[in-house]
Amino acid sequence: MNRTLNRLKIIFIGLFLVSSAAVLAYHYLWVWPKDRCEARGGAWAGRWLKCGTIYSIETLTRRPNNLPPINNERPAPAPAPAPPTPAPEKK
Repeated sequence: MNRTLNRLKIIFIGLFLVSSAAVLAYHYLWVWPKDRCEARGGAWAGRWLKCGTIYSIETLTRRPNNLPPINNERPAPAPAPAPPTPAPEKK
């Protein structure tokens, strides 16, 4: 009986240590870098575990903000709201 209790004690201590290491690794690899990235205004790319910098399209193309759209494109008009549907009749 005493050997069984000692074996169970060692198993549970081992499980506790492994789960504690897993939680620490998760925080070290995911949570803390994400928090640092978002604190400095970056965009966290969780798939690649990297912090990206957000650039506007004008910065990437070096196009001034005050130029008109290319090819005389106009923004699409907003769609008309859908007519309200009548409530079903009660029998």
